[in-house]
Amino acid sequence: MSGIIQITAALFALGVVLTLTSESFAMPVSRVVEAAFDGIGYRLALRARSRAQKLKARRRADRRRESRVREAAYSHG
Repeated sequence: MSGIIQITAALFALGVVLTLTSESFAMPVSRVVEAAFDGIGYRLALRARSRAQKLKARRRADRRRESRVREAAYSHG
């Protein structure tokens, strides 16, 4: 009985390996993986852009604040 189970398991494993290595299976999987990586890349690009925009806005606010401080110093001096 154990031998039959082992042979069945080996045949099943062989079928899985053949399916995974077949071109008809590999192409759709490749497309899915590529789409997933494209999505990840798109989200990372959006995240980087929003961080750059926040940094630019922060620098702009700092420059405005500094110019106000300078104006106040000149007007009181």
